[in-house]
Amino acid sequence: MMPNYHHIFLCTGKTCSGQGAEESLQTLRERLQEKNMKNTRLTLVRCLGQCGNGPNMVIYGNQEPTEGTWYGGMVEDEIDLLVSQHLMNGKILSHRCITPVDS
Repeated sequence: MMPNYHHIFLCTGKTCSGQGAEESLQTLRERLQEKNMKNTRLTLVRCLGQCGNGPNMVIYGNQEPTEGTWYGGMVEDEIDLLVSQHLMNGKILSHRCITPVDS
């Protein structure tokens, strides 16, 4: 059986950075290291096309039902919940889910 893995794409573009993406990024990096989550990959992207909902991220992985989950408003205060609920327990944070739209 393959261990759970995740690939997080976090927007660090101009709008998301202005909405707190840099702080979210720092906290997320710290939590992944603290939890020794070596099967989680973090990729920074310049834009996910969801400006105004930021900080935005999308998470892909092999843990159902969290495959291809889009999140908006992922400010620093939400990162601990993201790690403990989504990444470690496969529970989607429904209060932060967004439906991606073309920009």
